Amino acid sequence: MALVVGAFMVGLAPRLALLALLELPLGIATHRIQTARKEALQRSMLEASARTASGVQESVAAIETIRIFSAEEEEEEQHRWNLAKELRLKERMELELAFFTLVQRVLQLAVRVLVLFRSHQQLREGHITPGVLVTFLLYQDEVGSHVQVIPWNPPVCPSIHPSIHPSIHP
Repeated sequence: MALVVGAFMVGLAPRLALLALLELPLGIATHRIQTARKEALQRSMLEASARTASGVQESVAAIETIRIFSAEEEEEEQHRWNLAKELRLKERMELELAFFTLVQRVLQLAVRVLVLFRSHQQLREGHITPGVLVTFLLYQDEVGSHVQVIPWNPPVCPSIHPSIHPSIHP
């Protein structure tokens, strides 16, 4: 569907279509960078959680030894440090998600502004009519909604392998 609408956009205003479709590679690149960062942070989070759980298990198993050497404060401090590291990683994941969401929206807005600016120029020069412009903008919205659905919605595109899109679970 997105390809058909993209073809109609090219038929209406080829220069505007190229400008509007510039959003696709930029969005894909941003999404890939975000996915790579998310995977790295998730691995770090998993390691930190395992370290915390392991430390708790070791402390419980060696509670008598800890009491004999009066090392309760050291064990407590180590546990606090591990928990604080997990919290920092979680906060960083949330911050990066917010950052990449902002970047994606700024890119979308920038492309929209460029399309509107260029379409205004083409209207003044008489290359397109107001009706063509309105139709083009409606098509642009349609393509944008289809592109946003496909990579993030596994039921829409079940052939995406989990190594390409890590949120897909077989």
